[in-house]
Amino acid sequence: MSTDSSTLFPQEIWDEIVDQIAGFEERMHMADLRSASLASRCFVPRAQSYIFRSLSIETVNGTEPGVLAERLLNTMTCSPHLIPHVHDLHVYMGDVRSLSAVAQIPWSHVYHLTLGSMAAAAGSIVLAKVATLIGLPSLRGLVFRIGRWDATHLCNIFASCTDVKRLTFVQCFSSPLAVPFTPPAMPTTLARPTSLFLSASNPTIDLLLEPTCPLDLSGVTHIKFVQFDSRRINALFSRIGDTLTHLYIHGHDPKLDDLDVELVPHLTHIDASTISEPFTRLLGRLPATNRVEEITIPSGITRGNSDFESAIVERRMPALRRVIVQVSGIMLGMQDGIPREPAWQESVRRIEMLLPRLYESGVLRVVSVPFRGPSVFW
Repeated sequence: MSTDSSTLFPQEIWDEIVDQIAGFEERMHMADLRSASLASRCFVPRAQSYIFRSLSIETVNGTEPGVLAERLLNTMTCSPHLIPHVHDLHVYMGDVRSLSAVAQIPWSHVYHLTLGSMAAAAGSIVLAKVATLIGLPSLRGLVFRIGRWDATHLCNIFASCTDVKRLTFVQCFSSPLAVPFTPPAMPTTLARPTSLFLSASNPTIDLLLEPTCPLDLSGVTHIKFVQFDSRRINALFSRIGDTLTHLYIHGHDPKLDDLDVELVPHLTHIDASTISEPFTRLLGRLPATNRVEEITIPSGITRGNSDFESAIVERRMPALRRVIVQVSGIMLGMQDGIPREPAWQESVRRIEMLLPRLYESGVLRVVSVPFRGPSVFW
């Protein structure tokens, strides 16, 4: 007589198996999660929480995004239990059909929303659907993606997303405000983000610095920028430098030489995508009274990076506690989410030998991190 597999173990055991399948590099195991769901329905509830965590509406194999959005609406209408699983929602096309379908879904746990650019002549219907999405009570992160945005549209969005804490702009080009912005209804509180990420979005910085831009930037503590204009970043530093504590940079960018680090006197953490001469010179320009406690770098260290070590050891950093070197899990050969011991020990020893003075001083830390691929979040 066949036995229902759901009676063999408590549901918690099945959930733990799915968690192990998802493992250390969750995005790389979607196919395994789907296969597990087909193998036994006991895996389905937990697997759904991973599979539906991030959804994207975009053109796929020639299928228009509006068609996919309407399919998503039908799916969520028939299976509303899936809605709470969705945490990241990416709507890459700002068209009426896509936005109308997506805005009808009663999202309850969407924390991050990505919006594709809308035409400057976007009608009231499009703007109303966007207003519905950015008004979600759960929303904390907002991404504006590739394209030219109308400055007034952006300001209207800023005025409506009062609970958003993370703002990201990726190749986002905004036109200047033709006239000072005045919202249709002045919000009682302004959005007060704590994190800004600017990627090849220099004109948007001008908008953020506009006196009538409906954002309160006085609470920004984390900033990340790539492909930037140093004049604009310095202007932004002049505005928010006193609150910044975390700086994330692309270490190879020669424009780092033009940054005025004295405008950010309270930095405690610096995170660089790579070690390079511009990054080393930036460290050398930190004032003697700097408060840097932690510097994080990737594991791509060669013997040519002794200048980086000298910039830290020979320069006064009275608050420095850690220099963290991150080793990606994909480089180690992960097993059950844990680095294989021989590969891990070899990586640690290699880094200690390449940075001997940091190792001897006791500030060097080598950590394993998951490989998540390119991301607009940090």
